[in-house]
Amino acid sequence: MYDRILVPTDGSRSAEAAAHHGIVIAEAFDASVHVISVTGEKERDDRLAKAQAQDAISHFEELFEQESNLSCQSVIEHGSPYEAILSYAAENDIDLIVMGTHGRRGLSRVLLGSVTERVIRLSNDPVVAVPPHAIGRKREGYERILIPTDGSPGATAAVDHGISIAERLGAAVRVLCVIENEIGLPPIGDPLRDEAVEIVDAVAEQASERDISLTTHVQPGMPHEAINNFVSAHGIDLVTMGTHGRSGIRRHLLGSVTERVLRTSDAPVLTVRQDTE
Repeated sequence: MYDRILVPTDGSRSAEAAAHHGIVIAEAFDASVHVISVTGEKERDDRLAKAQAQDAISHFEELFEQESNLSCQSVIEHGSPYEAILSYAAENDIDLIVMGTHGRRGLSRVLLGSVTERVIRLSNDPVVAVPPHAIGRKREGYERILIPTDGSPGATAAVDHGISIAERLGAAVRVLCVIENEIGLPPIGDPLRDEAVEIVDAVAEQASERDISLTTHVQPGMPHEAINNFVSAHGIDLVTMGTHGRSGIRRHLLGSVTERVLRTSDAPVLTVRQDTE
């Protein structure tokens, strides 16, 4: 599934946290790792910017040598960071981008409008966004992976990614469908509950021939709150979800939901566009 993984870095702690996750996934899939650092168009001191970029690259290479025997190649680009990342990914047939949600400008920056948010919105490749909350939580692997789904094509696009990573790393999978705006679960036989059960059972069926442990869950509430509460309650190591779900009165997996999960999740979030294979 992943042959080439791209890890952007600016030398920040958030980027370093993302690097650890990128290495974990690369090791699982025997993938090559590409690391990119971008000097921005608005940098006041070009020489200083290049020196910082080189320091970021060097730090990653040292980390990579300590943790992996896989191949790694690095590059420094100049320009708009998100455009440089996307261009490099397209030109080098990247299969997965792993990056932190906050860079050198500080953790006070919100995800929306940031480089990572733009990459997630525009990338043809899946993106693993590692939040500030994950900084310092070094991972040797994943034990529990959460796949939230509402049964939409956008949500379904992320299912195989979560299952494949779980299979390679020996992780257990939790599949969650949230019945939106319900205080408690509707009674058995209620159409909303029946549909939610069908949605999670379809994922279980998809994974039935894979060598993984999988359990399904149906819960009421606001989707992003239920997802993040589930992450905390069950010690989830990775969330995989689509970037667009159903729209309508009853539920919609993203625009709003995935963005809110990205902003507040304690675990890294792998986002997949519907047209991503």
